[in-house]
Amino acid sequence: MIFLLTPWWLLSQGVRQAPLPPQVVEAVRKGDVTRLTPYLNDKIELVLPGESGIFSKEQAHFILKNFFADNKVSSFQVLHYGTRQSATFAIGEYKCINEHYRIYFLVKTGKENRPLIHQIRIEKQE
Repeated sequence: MIFLLTPWWLLSQGVRQAPLPPQVVEAVRKGDVTRLTPYLNDKIELVLPGESGIFSKEQAHFILKNFFADNKVSSFQVLHYGTRQSATFAIGEYKCINEHYRIYFLVKTGKENRPLIHQIRIEKQE
C-alpha cells in the first residue's frame, strides 16, 4: 500500500539523476572555481581553447580560474545529460558578454561513491 501512496516523482528520483551535482552547476554559473575544484578527479582531462591535456586537480584549478577570469559568465545552463557506459555526461551552454561556449562534462563515480569530473571540454561556439 505504501507504494501506491508514494508520488510518482519520488519514485523516479533514483532512476534519473542529473550527473552534475547542483553545487557544480552553481559554481559554473558564478564562475567560482574554488567551489568547482572539490568535484574534480585527482587527474582530469581539460580541453580548452589554447590549452589541453591531462592535469592534476591543482593545475586544473588554475587553468579553469584563468578561463573564468578571462570569460566572465553572464549565464550557464545545462542543456542535456545522459549516460555512456559507466559514466554520465552533461552538456551546457556558457555565455559571456562577447562569447558563447559549449561545455562538456564527463563524470564518473569516484572514491566514497561521489561523482567526480574526469573531463571538461570547453568549445567556442561560432
